[in-house]
Amino acid sequence: DNVVKKERRDVLAYLSGYGNANDAFHQTASSENGEGAFLAMRAAMQVAGLAPREIDYINVHGTATVNNDLSEGRAIIELFGEDSMPDFSSTKPYTGHTLAAASAIEAVYSILAIQHNVVFPNLNFKSPMDEFNMVPQTRLKQKPVKHVLSNSFGFGGNCSTLIFSGC
Repeated sequence: DNVVKKERRDVLAYLSGYGNANDAFHQTASSENGEGAFLAMRAAMQVAGLAPREIDYINVHGTATVNNDLSEGRAIIELFGEDSMPDFSSTKPYTGHTLAAASAIEAVYSILAIQHNVVFPNLNFKSPMDEFNMVPQTRLKQKPVKHVLSNSFGFGGNCSTLIFSGC
């Protein structure tokens, strides 16, 4: 903050939480129970000092693959509960899966959500999974957005979560 003031810069958002876990389930697949994703999200929440109810929007990893969506969905339900889940969507339909660049691009979307108080719609969503009834936001939604949780998962079971907070 001192450097920001000294150099008269604008803060776009703060990285208030981060978490990383590795479920090492499979070389290319996530564990079906979402253990790694849950551990990464929980760690990020602890670092940020936030309770689940304080998250306004989840920018899910959301690859639209059965394995990833099942794993991430179960982890989100475990952390937030099925009845108190924040708005969520995947921004990958806008860009495609950019692999190594995905987390950086989705960080930009997360900060834009805070700056403009919006939840981005999940384009091309067709139907929820049979295992649970999670439905992403499918229309642009205006609402106060102070804290965004952003998930990024990689091959080998690497699960990373960042939490961005408004100023």
